Amino acid sequence: MRTRLALVMMVAALGAPIAAAPPQDTPAGSITREELRAHVYFLASDFLGGRRPDDAGYRIAAEYAASHFRASGVRPAFTAPDGTPTYFQPVPLTRVITTIDLPVTLATAAGERTFPARDDFRLMSRGPALAKVPLIFIGYGISEPDHGWDDIKGVDLSGKVAVMLLGTPSRDGKPVLPAQVNQGYQGVAGIGRRIQTPALRQNRPAALLVVVNDADAESWNVLPDLLTSPQIQYRPGGGPGRVAVPPAAVAFVKGALAKAIFEGQTYSPVDIAGRGLEGYRTFEFAGTRLSLGIRAVAEDFESVNVAGIVPGTDPALAHQVVTVGAHLDHLAPAAGAIRNGADDNASGSAGVLEIAEAVAARPARRPVLFALWTAEESGLLGSRHFLAAPPMALDDIIVNLCLDMIGRSDAAAGAKRTHYVVGSARITPELKSLIAAVNARTVKWPLDFESREGWMSGSDHYAFHQKGIPTAFWFSGLHDDLHTPGDDAEKVDFEKVQRLSQLVYEVAAELGNRKSSIRPATPAK
Repeated sequence: MRTRLALVMMVAALGAPIAAAPPQDTPAGSITREELRAHVYFLASDFLGGRRPDDAGYRIAAEYAASHFRASGVRPAFTAPDGTPTYFQPVPLTRVITTIDLPVTLATAAGERTFPARDDFRLMSRGPALAKVPLIFIGYGISEPDHGWDDIKGVDLSGKVAVMLLGTPSRDGKPVLPAQVNQGYQGVAGIGRRIQTPALRQNRPAALLVVVNDADAESWNVLPDLLTSPQIQYRPGGGPGRVAVPPAAVAFVKGALAKAIFEGQTYSPVDIAGRGLEGYRTFEFAGTRLSLGIRAVAEDFESVNVAGIVPGTDPALAHQVVTVGAHLDHLAPAAGAIRNGADDNASGSAGVLEIAEAVAARPARRPVLFALWTAEESGLLGSRHFLAAPPMALDDIIVNLCLDMIGRSDAAAGAKRTHYVVGSARITPELKSLIAAVNARTVKWPLDFESREGWMSGSDHYAFHQKGIPTAFWFSGLHDDLHTPGDDAEKVDFEKVQRLSQLVYEVAAELGNRKSSIRPATPAK
């Protein structure tokens, strides 16, 4: 009695109207906290080294997943060249090793200064060599004219190094942009969003330098750096890889290098904490030129997607396949510390393994395919290859449910531990309605369909969306441990992993058994 009373009090305190757990003799009830915990602790162990696609730890994780599919009665989804069934789909990739053959060199009226690409420099993306290129400061590099902020308007970036700030503008401690828009520009992912905006992309800068202030110093060691971590690229068709050279290099700078860049200029973002946005202006640097040389070598290799399928019970619906997926890979160590990726994405991978077991125990009318993708962190490469060489006709895939981070809650989620479901609301309202209805009669977990729509391209579901396939992306939000060595298994909320996995099972079962399939309400873009 006391145990039950304590549970009631805990749920009331959290404010989450969570339904009672399903009986363990039901498929949803077979998805237990203990089994999910075991999966996450294995996949996010130091022994696997972060599960980078070109490491032995990833292959161990892939074998582990295939073994679980086999033990659960989930059939192999692929056919090997010799005609035998297999859980593994080879994914042709290239490892690009980058070095610097000319360090960052600043030429000013006082002479030239050279900075080694070590302490104050992180290279996010390669680009052509730079030889005494002029610089221009573009603030935060954000173009949101509909919200009263545009750093790019009327600025000519062509052939120049554009210098911008990490983060977003604020005034009196509050974001200038609306909360949802502001969220989309946070962190490293926010830099990618800026680069993709037409205002910046069509302006064709020669390179981008992102200034990291002292306030963001804690994140410095986990910023992407091609000089310490090889880049992974896709080899369409499996032919020899090549070193693709993006149109502009992107790098992060801080400390002495950042101060030297702004030395003698009219404004220094290094001092923005004290000066604020008053007097803030975009300007061209006077008399300063930058040079940088980058060299890269390509090495081809193969990783694997892992997938199994539970055939449907209705032959008339065999051509309508529900897919449930998660990415299995994560990242290389940072500053010598392993980035285990417990939430991102051992949690989602564990969910897929247990949902597959539950569906296998009670197959749906439609087939349900379960996939664990490689190289998501390198640009959704595994899921893109799957869709380029699918084990069934592409038109037969009717929906994709993507579990990428289901084990944590960001600050905005609050005590309710609200979870985000991205994509279904804007692209396929029918799918949103179905998920909401299934949740209301089963798990009753608080869901947010709207506030993280800026992350539509944030995981493997986006590759399906681009093919016009309805998608829903289950996402924890941006917590402080994302992509850092702090994303460890002991921080995972295993009750949340369990209940969300049970919910995705219920949604997959509903999609697998309903009379009609889901189709997009608007075309993919």
